[in-house]
Amino acid sequence: MFYLIHFNQTFKASFVFTLHKLELIGPSSTVRLTLSEAMLMRAFAEAPEGRLAADRLAHIFGLELNSLTKSSLQVRIVRLRKKLYDTGAHGAVIEAIRNVGYQFFEPIEIVTS
Repeated sequence: MFYLIHFNQTFKASFVFTLHKLELIGPSSTVRLTLSEAMLMRAFAEAPEGRLAADRLAHIFGLELNSLTKSSLQVRIVRLRKKLYDTGAHGAVIEAIRNVGYQFFEPIEIVTS
C-alpha cells in the first residue's frame, strides 16, 4: 500500500520513501535514512505545501523551541538535505523560510508496506 503526497499539479513523485525500510529512492540512487531523518521526511510529506514551522519540527522530536533546539534542527535538516542530493536531487529541495521554518519543494511518495 502507498499514498502519494504532492505539492504541485504534477503526479510524478521525485522521491519515494519506504517507511518499513527507512529508504529514500531518488532520481539516481537510494539511501538509508536514520529514524530522525525518516521522521522529517514523513512530516514534510504530510505538511500542507511541504511547509513546517520551526516549533512544529521541535515538537516532532519532543523538544522545546529555543536557540539550542534551532541549531539541532538545522543540523538535522542539513543531514537530510545532503542525503537528498546523494539520491540525485537538484536545486533547492529544502529551504529555510525566515521566521517560519522549512519547506520541502518536491513531491514525495510514501510507501507504507
